[in-house]
Amino acid sequence: MGPQARTIWDSLEFRTPAILRATESLSEAELRWQPPNAGNSIAWLLWHIPEVEDNWVRDKLLNLPKRYPFGVSVKAHSHGEWPSKNALLSYFREVRALTKDRLEQTREEEFDRMIADEHFGSITVRQAWGGVLTSCAWHGGQIIFIVNRLLAKAGASVTSS
Repeated sequence: MGPQARTIWDSLEFRTPAILRATESLSEAELRWQPPNAGNSIAWLLWHIPEVEDNWVRDKLLNLPKRYPFGVSVKAHSHGEWPSKNALLSYFREVRALTKDRLEQTREEEFDRMIADEHFGSITVRQAWGGVLTSCAWHGGQIIFIVNRLLAKAGASVTSS
């Protein structure tokens, strides 16, 4: 893995243990609890993180069709039935393994290639990976925040480290 790919990989993996630790003891009901004001549940966030990580890379960098292992994008999910906690965590781990393989196969000069994005215009492959990173960081932080709110009721908390 080249230096740019290594930086991206290390950055993605930096907070992953905290995210996974935070969700370990949650019940299915806690995973699906929706914060007030239409906030996203942990289940939604655990689905969204790998969906962005996989589909933005598939669509923008690899020119492959998007894939939806649960039949639909999380953004189109109707909030009825949710995949199980085990299914969501398996999807997260599966996509993270794909990401490692993709980064290992990315040559250094590829990070400077320009791509088109409907939201951000003309960006580099490096910036697209930066978007994947920031999405994971934002949403992973939300998971920690929600878990701490749930556990505060029980007098406990998780740390973000």
